[in-house]
Amino acid sequence: MNTIRGPLVVLHAIFATVMIIALLAHLGERERDVARVKAITQQEHDDTLRMTQDIDQQKALLAGLSSKDPYVVELLARERMQYSRAGEISPPPAPSIDNLRHDGSK
Repeated sequence: MNTIRGPLVVLHAIFATVMIIALLAHLGERERDVARVKAITQQEHDDTLRMTQDIDQQKALLAGLSSKDPYVVELLARERMQYSRAGEISPPPAPSIDNLRHDGSK
């Protein structure tokens, strides 16, 4: 009986080692998948925030145009005609629906 026990213990030890290596490989694969999903989620969250800000800016411009706010009208007209006064620091460009930044995700 002792002659069979020795090889069985060795066989069980080899099997356990192979199983542990396989489980560790699977764990590493799962960690990479989770990291990839988190990166995609963060990118989509950032895109959603940017789009929400763009929508808010468009709504503000539309409200200014609807109420015929002379500052909004002047801002858009000067931007469209690319006009600035000498020594003037120009504001950042107004968001344009025609120039949406789209990267192809959802």
